Amino acid sequence: MHHVDCQMPWSTKETPDNPSTKGSLKIKKCLLTINDLNEATISELTIHDETRLRNKEKGITRIVVKEGQDHWKFKEALTNFKIKHGPIKGIGGACSSTFYVTDILDKAQFSMLALAMSGQPSFRILMPNEGYYRYYNDPKYKDSAYIDEDAMEWDDDEDDLED
Repeated sequence: MHHVDCQMPWSTKETPDNPSTKGSLKIKKCLLTINDLNEATISELTIHDETRLRNKEKGITRIVVKEGQDHWKFKEALTNFKIKHGPIKGIGGACSSTFYVTDILDKAQFSMLALAMSGQPSFRILMPNEGYYRYYNDPKYKDSAYIDEDAMEWDDDEDDLED
């Protein structure tokens, strides 16, 4: 670790009788993230982080598909294969585009869906650091078919799902 930025209150615990560690820092309800430069940030663990981490443990896969032909094939596959999924939320993108995001709740069923969607360029797994992944959990966007672009920070690369 090259650098640690702790944004949370912490306390110390002394262990003078331990031959290797004389003390430690105690931090409660925190999230540890490490970037590509091997720098750590310790920040507050939000309810969204807890949900994301719990979903990862359960094998839940969050996916995205762009509105259009891919979207219709996606809905057809969900129905035909009776795939268990979370709510499907439409999230607005650049140039009036819409992306549909949901959680696939069963790993085996995700495999079936991935096979059914092969060749569909906009269908992909979302990563936890992507905006669409985070917006799906945000209660501000609950039951929303469209999200106001002005309310979000956009990364130009984030909207180009066809690369």
